[in-house]
Amino acid sequence: MSRWSQYDTDEERLPEGMQRIGYDADTQTYTFRDADGTIWESAPGNRYGGLHRVDTTFPPYGDDARDATNPLHTSPTEPRRSWRHEMMPLLNWFLLVGLFLLFIFWFIGGASRRVDPTTCHDHSSPYKIKSGDTCWAIAEGHGVPLDTLIHENKGLNCDKLPIGGTVCIPRV
Repeated sequence: MSRWSQYDTDEERLPEGMQRIGYDADTQTYTFRDADGTIWESAPGNRYGGLHRVDTTFPPYGDDARDATNPLHTSPTEPRRSWRHEMMPLLNWFLLVGLFLLFIFWFIGGASRRVDPTTCHDHSSPYKIKSGDTCWAIAEGHGVPLDTLIHENKGLNCDKLPIGGTVCIPRV
């Protein structure tokens, strides 16, 4: 089945009285004229869509004695819009995506904070915490009372042992 539809002609797509009068292959813009003779241009690469006014009214070619060799000359009173103006709505989208990614990386980075190395005294030996270790299991495995292990490691939070961190185990 072909991709042609009944809406592929200018009559169905353009407003009443508007007709396509040219195409510039270098800038990929289409040029249109409305019923008043005003020249309009499409955005680069778009056949239909948002049109912007190029200049004020021009009579059709041959109807006027003046030279109409350059009908697409823009008016000095109306500023020419660049492609950046057409892409401005995407700036908000990219800004939101960037902030979302920044938040995700901040959240992931916060979960994997580095643990400062612990320096043990002469009467204790270092032990590297592995996954699944608890304060009670470490103390029981080394034959040390739990209170002595906690007293030797000031500020040790037994509920949140950092994997890869170091605790000092007192020698018995």
